Parts: sequence; C-alpha cells; structure tokens
Amino acid sequence: MRWVCGICVGVVLVLLVVAGCTSRMQRLDAEVEAMIAERQATAFGRDAANDPDPGVARPIDDADPRVYAQDPATTNPAAAELPVEPAAADGVATDLDAIPTVLDPDTDAVRLDLEGLLGYAIANSPDYRSEKESLFLAALGLIIERHLWGPRFFDTVAARIDGTPESGDYDTSLTLVNEFSITQRLPYGGSVSASALVDYVNLLRRSSTAVDPEEQQGGELSAAIDLPLLRGAGKVAREDLIQAERDLIYAARDFERFRREFFVEIANTYFSLLRQQQQIKNQEVQLKNLERLAARFQALADAGKEPQFEAERSSQQVLFGRSNLLSQRESYAASLDAFKLRIGMPTTQNLTIAPQLIDVPEPALNMPDSIAAAHRYRLDLQTQRDTVEDATRDVRVAKNNLLPDLDLAAAVTLPTDSDKQRAGFDLDAGEGSYSASATLDLPLDRRIEYAQYRSSLIDLERARRAYSVETDRVSLQVRRSIRRIRQAKYDLALQEKNVELSERRATGVRLRERTLGPRDVIEAQEDLLDARNRRDQAVAELRQSFLQYLLDTGQMRVGADGRWLAPGRLRDAPADPDLPPRMPDPEPEPENEPDLPEPDAPVSRQDHAAPAAGDA
Repeated sequence: MRWVCGICVGVVLVLLVVAGCTSRMQRLDAEVEAMIAERQATAFGRDAANDPDPGVARPIDDADPRVYAQDPATTNPAAAELPVEPAAADGVATDLDAIPTVLDPDTDAVRLDLEGLLGYAIANSPDYRSEKESLFLAALGLIIERHLWGPRFFDTVAARIDGTPESGDYDTSLTLVNEFSITQRLPYGGSVSASALVDYVNLLRRSSTAVDPEEQQGGELSAAIDLPLLRGAGKVAREDLIQAERDLIYAARDFERFRREFFVEIANTYFSLLRQQQQIKNQEVQLKNLERLAARFQALADAGKEPQFEAERSSQQVLFGRSNLLSQRESYAASLDAFKLRIGMPTTQNLTIAPQLIDVPEPALNMPDSIAAAHRYRLDLQTQRDTVEDATRDVRVAKNNLLPDLDLAAAVTLPTDSDKQRAGFDLDAGEGSYSASATLDLPLDRRIEYAQYRSSLIDLERARRAYSVETDRVSLQVRRSIRRIRQAKYDLALQEKNVELSERRATGVRLRERTLGPRDVIEAQEDLLDARNRRDQAVAELRQSFLQYLLDTGQMRVGADGRWLAPGRLRDAPADPDLPPRMPDPEPEPENEPDLPEPDAPVSRQDHAAPAAGDA
C-alpha cells in the first residue's frame, strides 16, 4: 500500500511540474523584458525601443516526428520528370501596355509610405527580429549568471532497497533519504552551504534472529564554508557576473545602433525606389515624344520631304526607348522584390511605394565639432572603448591565476540522537562534530597559466589598437559624410541648371522641328531625359547624405515607433529650400504641333544645322 501511495505522489508531482512549465516560461519572459526595458531606459532615455514582444520562438507542445528521422526525405526528380514545358510559338510581345507594371498594380496591392514601411519592417523584418533575439539572449545569459550568484536551493530524494544474506535467505530493507540544501557564492570568492538530511529505514523482511528495530529514522544538520585567500579571491571571483552585466549593455547598444542603421537603410532604399519611379515616368514621357516624332518623320518621308532612312532612324529610337523602359521597369521590380525580402514581406504580395512629403533640414556642418560629437555619441565606439576595460580585467584574472592556492575550509554537523528509534529532527549537540582545514597548493606547475597571462596581455594591446583604429575610422566616416553633403548640394544645383537649359533647348528644337532632322530632335529629348534623371538622382543623394551624416556622427535618433526624431534644433528648422519634397512629374510634348507641310511645299533643312546659341 505504501508503494502505491508513493507512486501516486510521484505522478502528481510530475503533472504539477509539467503544468508549471508554461507559467514559468511566461514569468521568465516577463523578467527578461523588464530587464531589457530597464537597461534601455537607463542608457537611451524615453526614446528607447519599447517592444513587449521578445520575438522569440515559444515552446512547442508536440514535436514533429520528422525531426527524429535518420533519413530525411530528398526531393530530386529525374530530368525527364521535371515539369518544364516548351513555350508556345506566339512571337515576342512588343506592346508595352501588355506587360504589367509595378507602379500601379492591382487593387489588392498594399500602399505604404516611408512611415508605413518602417512600421511593417519593424514588425516583420527577419534581420530586425534576429537583433531582438540577440538582445533577448544576452538578457537570458545575465539571468543565468545572476542565478548562479544568488541563493540556490536543492532537494534530493533517494530510495534504496538492500538485501543482506542471512542463513540462506536475505534480510531486506527499504531506505528513504531526503536532503535539502542551500548554497550561496561569496562576493570575493568561495561559497557557503547548509543542508538538512533525514533518513528512514524500514526492515521489509527479516531472516535472521537479530533484534534490530524494524523501523529507524534519524537526521542531521550541517553547514560548511570554503574561502580562498590567494588564487580566486577578490574581485576576480565575480568576473563572469561583471562580464554578463556589461554584455547586456553592449547588446542594448548594438540593438539601438542597428535600429538607427536600419532606419537609414530603409529610408535610402525608399528614396532610391522613388527615384526609379521618377525615371520610369521620365522614360514614359520620352517614349511618347519619340513615338510622336517617329510618326511625324514617317509622314514627311511618305510625302517625300525626308529621306526614308531618317524615318527609320526615328523608328529605331522608338525601339530603343521601349527597350529602355522595359529594362527600367524590370529593374524597379527586382529592386522592389529585394526590398520586400528586407522588410519581411512576401514577394508575391503586391506593393505600391507611395510618395511622402519629407522635410529633412540641413544640419550645420563643422568638421571638428562633428568629429567630436561622433567620438562622444557613437554607440559602437563606446562599446569598442569598453572592450578595452574588459581586456584589462582579463589580464588581472590571468595574473591572479598565477598565485598559489590557499583555501580555508570549515564544517560543522549536528546529528539527531542515535539512541532514539524515531528521532524526528531532535538534534543532539553532544554528538555534533566539526572540522577546519587550510590547504596550500604550491604553484609548481603554472606553465599553462603563464601562457594564458601572456595571451591576455596581447589581447589587451589588440583591444587598445582596435579602439584606436575604430576611432580613426569614425572620424573618416564623418569627414566623408560632410564632403558627401557638400558635393550633393553642389551637384543638385548643377543638375537644376542642367534641367533648365535642357528644357529651353528642347523648347527651341520643338519650335524648329520643320527645319531640323531627327537626330537633332532626338538628341535634345535624350539630353532632357538625362538631365531630369540626374536631377532626381541628386535629390535622392542629398536626402540620403543628410541621414548618413546624422548616423555617422551618432546623432541619429529613432523613436520607439520607428519614426525619425529630428535632433536638437533641427526639430524647429525649416527644410532645405534647395531640396524639393518630391520632384514634379515630367509633361509630354504638346500634341497640337504645327501642321505638316504639303507634299509640294519647299522644306528648308539648313543641312540639319545645330540650334542657334539662343536656343541651346
């Protein structure tokens, strides 16, 4: 009956442990989230990311049996079994309208501007979730290390059956032992422990004539301390805990730095996609103009006023224009698919990049102040600096390992009265015992420790050198960012002037189409297209250079919701007047062109002379 009761108690305990796993996991997640939030708030203030979802996988209820398969299935059909069919011989599509465009997809497309893209990326980007998981793992490592340095409780229950030969038979007894103990590491090395043990012996079968009692129960209470005096003593004993605490700070910095880099990357890609959209629109307008010119010169050729090869030249430019437009559309589609992968969106989901009015004030550019700000605010540089301190502590730990081992140990045990059959936990101080010892281990073999000490010195020098190199690299990035802004502003001014001149030239050429050949008209249109594309590129480059400057100087700030926070006085500064929020769409040439000349009317070609200086 006692055996049945014991089994029932064990089953109940197992069920309670299984039921408590989920609640323990939830409490652990809550503890980790609170720890991360506290560290982020301390390091970064109210602008720190505050995402309650740790973004890590939850425990599974039922394991997939496939994970235990020793021969996982491989899908590799033979060449003849592959579902590849030859294409139908229906010719090559030449109508661009029959080719789907990604600028205006179906109605089921998701339309997102920059803020919407950032919000979607924060929730779904694989890289963003991986960084969150890295921070979560660092917090778990700290929880483990803190637990090792806290009071640890243990309870062990053991059952044993003994059989003793006696007169051709066996004396059989059951022994139950329960030991409860608690241990605690000491701040400067060593540990202290205490334990309480209770044993119970029940004679199940007696074959001898001995008069030993059938039941006996006793116990004891003990305490011990182990204290190092040389090797392993002092602050070096807490090295693992110190490093775990600092690692969580490093992980929080890395995550915040990633968030800022992630914002700049998403914004740069967003501006690049807008630029590609604008280039496609420019090319579409250019194609319409080329088609209009081709129709005009074909009519002139049919009327005998232009050579046929000039009309064919115009038609050839139309084909080139269609090819360029198709290439730009395909390039945009490829860039959009790559962007979907970056933000965690399925590539099968239609996405429309919506233009957004973005005011990016120009920061004041002062080279020494910008470099000083980067050295002071860059989170990655701060971590690089702190790793020098980590290497310094490693040297001290390695040096401490060269010392001899000198340990003090003491223990005391208080048992129960051995004369009592059932003593309960009635301790008898008169039967107590104690011990004290000192152990000295001379450092006769420290060759490995000396090698480790030398390695730690080398690692310290490497850490110092890496910090110096990183400081110079940060300075180089700031200098490059400032030069990039200045170059982008100058290039934008040039391209604005270039567009103005190209538009004036195109207007002049359009007014003299009757006296000019296809080459002059087409060149003017191509120059205007190139000027507009260069201007759009300059606009995107200037926006990107502003954000990159803030990132390189450590002054980029991203709110908890992923929005950009203008730093300092840029919050109240107006946007750069030279930086338009969005480039206007190009307009096609007017359809109401001059009437074509009559077949017998003279046409002055002027040998296809170039436009006058006033028209250029």
